[in-house]
Amino acid sequence: MIKRIRQIFQGKPAAREDESSRVRKLLVPHAQATDIRFCEPSDLTSEGRFGEEWLAITDTQVLVFTVDGDSTRFVKRLDREAVLSAETIMLTGRGLLEVQTASGGRTNLVTFTNAKNEQFSRACDILKRPKPGARPGEPDTVEKTPDEKEPRICDVCKELIPEGMDTCPHCSHKGRTLLRIIDFTRPCAGYLLLIFFFMILSTGCGLVTPYLSKLFIDYIFKPDAATGAFPYAAWLAPAIVLLFCAYAAQVFLGGVQERFSGKLGYTTVYDVRKAVYGRLQELSLSYFDKHTTGGLLSRVNQDTSDLQYFIVEFFPTTLESLLLLVGVGIFLCILSWQLTAFILLPVLVTVLFGRRIFNRVGVYFHRYFHRRSRLSDFVNDSLSGIRVIKAFGQEKQEVRKFDARSAAYRDAGIDLVRKWSLYHPLLQFFIMAGGVMVWAVGGELVFLKKMTVGSVVAYSGYLAMFYQPVLTLARMVQMVSNSLSAAERVFAVIDATPDVRDAPDAIAMPHITGDVQFRSVTFGYNKFKPVIKDLDLSIARNEKIGLVGRSGAGKSTIINLICRLYDADSGGIFVDGIDIRKINGADVRRQIGVVLQETFLFNGTIYDNIAYAKPQAERDDVIDAAVAANAHEFIVSKPDGYDTEVGERGVRLSGGEKQRIAIARAILRDPAILILDEALSSVDTQTENKIQEALANLTKNRTTIAIAHRLSTLRTYHRLFVIENGRCVESGTHEELMDKKGAFFDLVKMQERLSQISPAEGKSDEHA
Repeated sequence: MIKRIRQIFQGKPAAREDESSRVRKLLVPHAQATDIRFCEPSDLTSEGRFGEEWLAITDTQVLVFTVDGDSTRFVKRLDREAVLSAETIMLTGRGLLEVQTASGGRTNLVTFTNAKNEQFSRACDILKRPKPGARPGEPDTVEKTPDEKEPRICDVCKELIPEGMDTCPHCSHKGRTLLRIIDFTRPCAGYLLLIFFFMILSTGCGLVTPYLSKLFIDYIFKPDAATGAFPYAAWLAPAIVLLFCAYAAQVFLGGVQERFSGKLGYTTVYDVRKAVYGRLQELSLSYFDKHTTGGLLSRVNQDTSDLQYFIVEFFPTTLESLLLLVGVGIFLCILSWQLTAFILLPVLVTVLFGRRIFNRVGVYFHRYFHRRSRLSDFVNDSLSGIRVIKAFGQEKQEVRKFDARSAAYRDAGIDLVRKWSLYHPLLQFFIMAGGVMVWAVGGELVFLKKMTVGSVVAYSGYLAMFYQPVLTLARMVQMVSNSLSAAERVFAVIDATPDVRDAPDAIAMPHITGDVQFRSVTFGYNKFKPVIKDLDLSIARNEKIGLVGRSGAGKSTIINLICRLYDADSGGIFVDGIDIRKINGADVRRQIGVVLQETFLFNGTIYDNIAYAKPQAERDDVIDAAVAANAHEFIVSKPDGYDTEVGERGVRLSGGEKQRIAIARAILRDPAILILDEALSSVDTQTENKIQEALANLTKNRTTIAIAHRLSTLRTYHRLFVIENGRCVESGTHEELMDKKGAFFDLVKMQERLSQISPAEGKSDEHA
């Protein structure tokens, strides 16, 4: 039972492949194996308890049953032809797969948790009636989008691979991450060779100095036993010059190496940051729906900075340390292989200990960065909503929230330092133990006449040099954990795949006429909760249509699908008779002009924001667009005219002014399809009339799709579509829909009642 619950909450497949095959064999007396289109177990019983009830769909039957050993007990049996429709319904803590039968009743087939949502949503698709003309026994023809894939499971940990990622984040390999970082340095291979060359020279100069101490002690400063004279005194001056040159060359070459290392690091991280930002621009809106802005900012700025520190500091230092280890190891063996054999013991312990603590410390680094990202998210969200905070006087509440997030970030840092402070002294102890062993074993070898005092001193110097890279690499554990964790988060963005991407055989359409059709389109931001349901719409070229309905009915979602910000889950959207997924995405968006309900202006001038739609436009074209949008008058009234800075998100302009700039931006685009999403929501009545006149001329030779809650603004449109619960329930002209006295009529009457209430309230306020 515990294993079963763990499978549910980990999102693992509830039944193994061999178990599913066994159950299919049990169904052979009731259905041919080749007829079984779906066979999966639920993870809840119909009473809502943990347990299994299997659902099998064949060409002719729908079977719900339980399995006990080698026997089956059927709970429900329906004829496939009796099933008219099917849908999954998500409740609190569970979901239902319900079907409507020909008798008019609704039947709940199975109950399941969210972990099984995708499987039973697929069953729901299979239960849809076949297309007209399908032969009995023929596999169900359920349309799928080109990008739709079966859920992918990691071969190693058996976890579901998150949507939009090509690799499993749970099984990320540090070595592969390191290789990917190195791969980014390939364009700077010349710098790598120069760094390696200067490292060899610098390391060689450093290896000279300890051996000179042996010469000083064993030869230059050693008197003759018989005469007391110093026979090698003449070597003193050359040895001092050689020692000075070795130190000077080591310092100079180190500076040159540092210069090239910095060049390599900054260039490489520039490429990484460019790749991350480029990928963010390519990703679909669904990716940003699932990730916070602060978290993505952390990827672009902080994580790439940590990666830069890794390349600038760790990478050259590691190469230098490895060279030093090899060079010093050779000198240690030359001086005394017996002593080296003893010294290898603490070195081996140090290396093994460093490898062991790597994963232990890595957990604390992941926690530290996660909390840093959460703090960044909060600060970004808070600063974006500073006007709301001020308006509601919630400054102290925000400070308390910030303090809680900041304290969690602080505690994660303290835990990290506390853990590292336990391991670091142990590493130091192992290194000091090696130094003590040199004098203990080396002194004994001196007494046995197997080593000279100068050799022991030189050996001690080399050992210090040997432990220096060992200690450096041990300290690098902290940097590696930090940097590789940051690199994994950066590569997670780079590896993410956009949900909306061009088909391999996408065609170029530089000129679109504007004919748009929705054919049985179903779409939901969460695939299991569709917003648009089997929608059929037909919009002719140069036609002006309006989308009306209550808030949340799906009007803006229809606009998003036309702009191909999202792809339909099923069905198809056709532009000029061609599936929009088969058209080059850039060509589609280039010929669509949009004025959104939430106007967004970039931090810059008014001119820059209008010209954003067509950067190569002449200044006269920008001004003409502003005139057409009735924005020119208020722009030239400002001291700096078109060079007026709008501030962040256009904070220095009024809502109506921002709206008119957005309309001018769409006009400059000169699109084949014009989309107006509540384009007149932020303007006064006088300005609205002027813009309506401009839009009347603008919409003459293009397809126009408008969303408006003020239904009176759509009177002149060719047709209106009334959207309810993701479906089109009525369509026609304004007069036709009023005559029907249906959903549109109810909306108009509701607005009339509201317009009558508002003046009454105003009068009562005046009397008050």
